[in-house]
Amino acid sequence: MEKLVRVAKALADEKRLEVLALITQNQNVCVCEVSNTLGISQPLASKYLKQLRNAGIVEVTKKGKWSIYSLGDTALIEPFLKRLRTLSLPPLCRCARC
Repeated sequence: MEKLVRVAKALADEKRLEVLALITQNQNVCVCEVSNTLGISQPLASKYLKQLRNAGIVEVTKKGKWSIYSLGDTALIEPFLKRLRTLSLPPLCRCARC
């Protein structure tokens, strides 16, 4: 039940859903790509990614000093992901640094 609550809270924000949609559509993204693409500050993008990571929805791997985010355990939210894959988002602003 605790995991369900964490997942539900993580999905209960429109911007976090946009972040999740961006990851769903592009597989691997860094915080600066999230920030640049969605027009939000880097600290806010980091906060959203941390909330998604704490819920187990996304996972992070290190690439040098950069953190790269991808989908984690998504079994509970597959219907959400199906819909997020169809959202119209701006093209990903790829980061040259990471």
